[in-house]
Amino acid sequence: MIGFSHRNLSPAGPSPLVQPLRLVDVPRLRLGWSSRFDAEEIEHLLRAEPGLGLWVPETGEYVVGGAWRHRQEVAAVVELSATANAPELLAALADAAEQLGKRLVIASEHAETRRRAFYDSAGYELVEEILIYELTRVGASPVAPADPRFERVDADDEATLAELIALDHAAFPWLWWNSREEFDNYGQSPGVEIYLGRDQEGRAVSYVGVTRFRTWGHLDRIAVAPDLRGQGLGLRSLEWAVATLSAASARRIGLSTQARNSVSRRLYERFGFRRVPSQDYSLYGRWLGDGRQA
Repeated sequence: MIGFSHRNLSPAGPSPLVQPLRLVDVPRLRLGWSSRFDAEEIEHLLRAEPGLGLWVPETGEYVVGGAWRHRQEVAAVVELSATANAPELLAALADAAEQLGKRLVIASEHAETRRRAFYDSAGYELVEEILIYELTRVGASPVAPADPRFERVDADDEATLAELIALDHAAFPWLWWNSREEFDNYGQSPGVEIYLGRDQEGRAVSYVGVTRFRTWGHLDRIAVAPDLRGQGLGLRSLEWAVATLSAASARRIGLSTQARNSVSRRLYERFGFRRVPSQDYSLYGRWLGDGRQA
């Protein structure tokens, strides 16, 4: 059995031996109140992403990774059930992910919240701070702009999907690109609708993704062609998205954005969205190989 040997990340003693987690090992895991998955679900995760499960046999602590947002080049910490050996397990997961050709490992506070020093001890750094906003008074449907002209994306229309993916990758940094698999999964989620905006010549210039659930709505995504920024297209796309959710009876609308994205933050705040700091969260990551050059 191949083990992962690491530097001593804890002053308490020598590094424990972290081993690959196999299906036959699952019954020996320490599953308790801290685990979000049962044994059958962990087995499913191991089958989905072979090589991204690790554990400490002496204690039953474990970590299970998966593809982050359906991105095969980015791994995510899906479950970390450990205390004393948690930094060692995170470090071992990074080693395993690098051996599999991944460029980055992400640990999100969506799964669990730990101190910054904990991630530092495992060689992970702060990658993004995600800020949550909410529009609490939507009111009646505002008049939607006529330009761009939005059309709902058909998941079976390959040409339109290609335009959508090209616009997505041009508009967002590498970390936030949506893969085809992510669009497929996202588009099939309950309440989700994706709309592509076209200018008068028919060019794809923006898109929005929204989720509707009763009187609540979420603005999942707004993208604008980079060469058209600064011309009010982002505001018109936002107005259209809010109008669409309002027409579907949404009375509160939420969204998230990156702390460093000052342009988007100013747009949302001018429109009337307000911060909800209690729901903010951070993404920590460890770059692998030359992954930082992405």
